[in-house]
Amino acid sequence: MRSAPLAGALLAFLLLQDMPAEAQTGKITDDDLYRAETIVTGTGEAERLRGFGVGAEEAVIKLTGDAKLVGAAKIKPIVDRAAELVADFTYEDRMKGIPIHDEQGTRDRPHYLRIRFDKEKFDAALRSARLEKWKGERPLVAVWLGVREVRGKYVLTSEGPEGYGQREVMKDAAIRRGVPIVFPPPGPSAVSYATIDKSLWRVLQQEAEKMGAQAVLYGNLDFDGKMSWNTRWTLAGRRAYAKWSMQGVTFDAALKGAIERTAEALAKTAQ
Repeated sequence: MRSAPLAGALLAFLLLQDMPAEAQTGKITDDDLYRAETIVTGTGEAERLRGFGVGAEEAVIKLTGDAKLVGAAKIKPIVDRAAELVADFTYEDRMKGIPIHDEQGTRDRPHYLRIRFDKEKFDAALRSARLEKWKGERPLVAVWLGVREVRGKYVLTSEGPEGYGQREVMKDAAIRRGVPIVFPPPGPSAVSYATIDKSLWRVLQQEAEKMGAQAVLYGNLDFDGKMSWNTRWTLAGRRAYAKWSMQGVTFDAALKGAIERTAEALAKTAQ
């Protein structure tokens, strides 16, 4: 029987193989902040308008750094008039290369809808909603994550088979929340699982600076021996400081939550 950590990583691997290449990069540009991507069924107007709304919400979160705005009434006017804020959009057939067998398959074929919003219009919509943008340059955040699961302990790195699912979840969340991140390279390092577990800040900071990072996010992700993970995090840098923990969650929730809490803390400091 497959263990829960391995099964979770396998599921994440299968899901992430379906991502377009641009969703698997840790780089963030100013233009990225006004872009969004979602999946729609077919290319009809109703689905397109729904996709614009989903994309507008994602752009609001990236531009403000506030994930608590997801589904909030405060951003409903922006979501409702999302089509008016779109500069351009494109589709990509998620099943390209697979032959179309019938008319229904043509109509219902799933597509990536990629949207670019007009910067001036979107900023005006944010001001109308009295929402503060995340100001200034976004610091590069070095991520130090110590993982303990049934096979042992390791530090998540930028490459390699260990932690593939965790790494890709964090990279995708970073793109969607507008947080530039960098992982340590594979190979010998001054940072071990124990370094992170004991919060040896000086070592973490020195190694992060070698990667060109201006902030550090470090924490532990420990399998609880059943079906869930326990995690604790510390963020430090750019005058921002935050600590939090989560118990009995999926690693997806823990890692996406870490990126969102990082965005919130850095955005508040920038204000």
